Amino acid sequence: MNYKSRSAPRIAGYRAGLCLLACLNAAVGLAQSFRAPNAFSTEVGGFVSNSDVTPFWLRANQFGLVPNESPALTFRAGIYSGYDSTRRSTSRWRTSQYDFGYGINVVANSGSAITGNKLLLPEAYLKIRRGIWEVYVGRRRERFGLADSAISTGSYSWSGNALPVPKIQVAIPAFAPIGFTKGWVAIQGTYAHGLLDASGYIRNTMLHQKSFYVRLGRASEVVRLYGGFNHQVVWGGKAADPAGIPGVIPVGGKLPSSLIDYFYVVTGINSGRTDSTKYTYFDQTNRVGNHLGSIDLGFELDLVRHTIFAYRQSLFEDGSLASLINISDGLNGLRIRRNNPNALVRDILFELLNTTNQGGSVFIITEAKLRGKDNYFNHQQYRDGWAYRQHAIGTPFITPAISPDGAYPYGIFTLNNRVRVFHLGLAGSLPIRGSALTSPVAYQVKLSYSRNLGTYDVPYQPIRDQFSGYAGIMIPFSMLGGIQLTGNVAVDNGALYQNTFGAYISLRKIWSSRP
Repeated sequence: MNYKSRSAPRIAGYRAGLCLLACLNAAVGLAQSFRAPNAFSTEVGGFVSNSDVTPFWLRANQFGLVPNESPALTFRAGIYSGYDSTRRSTSRWRTSQYDFGYGINVVANSGSAITGNKLLLPEAYLKIRRGIWEVYVGRRRERFGLADSAISTGSYSWSGNALPVPKIQVAIPAFAPIGFTKGWVAIQGTYAHGLLDASGYIRNTMLHQKSFYVRLGRASEVVRLYGGFNHQVVWGGKAADPAGIPGVIPVGGKLPSSLIDYFYVVTGINSGRTDSTKYTYFDQTNRVGNHLGSIDLGFELDLVRHTIFAYRQSLFEDGSLASLINISDGLNGLRIRRNNPNALVRDILFELLNTTNQGGSVFIITEAKLRGKDNYFNHQQYRDGWAYRQHAIGTPFITPAISPDGAYPYGIFTLNNRVRVFHLGLAGSLPIRGSALTSPVAYQVKLSYSRNLGTYDVPYQPIRDQFSGYAGIMIPFSMLGGIQLTGNVAVDNGALYQNTFGAYISLRKIWSSRP
């Protein structure tokens, strides 16, 4: 007993010393990682059209950077410091090395008399990596969900259509093999807390976000299977009108935001909230916050010369998916890729997006379950919808009902969330060579036909059919140390958008120096 009592302070001291040494080692590692930027970029360009609006495919899935009105000029500048490529691979589960990076991107748009000049900060982040793990704080361009990232209509719940949301995120950003499976099983995932708008119908709302995906099959295997989910929740905040709404928003306007409410947000548990002084009838019969996301499945087949990737995103907002009554809704994709980066046609993508079912036209609460009339991207409490800065965070084909002054005159985010989209995407390299070019000329094509039914409450009569097309090229010139000339054209024709033909032309310069 005496020996143990005398040794305890020494052991505690040793542990404290080891902890201090570990912290100093981490601090030294971070300090050694700090270095000058290794990439700079500048871009200047202009949007023009034969009307006062910018065509759909020139502004959709552009991280909220492109003005809705035309003509407009844009200037963009970025400074980035990536991870040190000479350090250990992130495929290692354990490593004592830290790595550090950051990025800042500024966009200045000079638009019409409606929007005026607009200064945006789409990226400003600090990131730290150790082994397979990464933590970042700030804004960064991201997409979530199994889908093509370049020529797709965009993932259902997080497509890159809105300005990036500021958040802190812990992640395994790339598929990391689990050791005892000898690489046959690999995982990828994220867990984040973010801040949404400080203005709007509900102010100072927060974002909870997580995702988890599994890959079966090594990266070198002929067949690889994918599965997982992403889950997003808008929660907390306070209504602009302190009077509230009986049964929906309490007097004073404050929505649930305590630690136990965060537990409800993360788990999605739909029970246990019996305190009527804290929770309204809406909170008690629904979940805390506005939940949505997708459950994804994918299949990849490597045929040496070609790779086939098929994927399916099934949608959830209420309990309809759990009951399988909205199973016909979702994003379906098939991409055929030629394994030659300079092929004339490298990627061919077919997609079908359907959001017309929504579990039926009747909303049912039974046995603590919610089913039907999911009313995608709308919410009775969070009336600004699944959006950030008046842009849908998810698929851009669910369109906002916004007046020219940026308000929602109908009290909800969208009047068009029942859509069916047929989409074709193409990408490749044009057979153009010359001493003035540093690499092949790249191109992309997007052709989308949509049938827009409105909502169950306010259906479009008749159905509004819409075609939106896009074609773009990027020419890499060797002059001035290397610049990129981009030329994009787009067209809208139909009953949903104003018939418009527009173009975007820009010059971009990138400087890079690797460690």
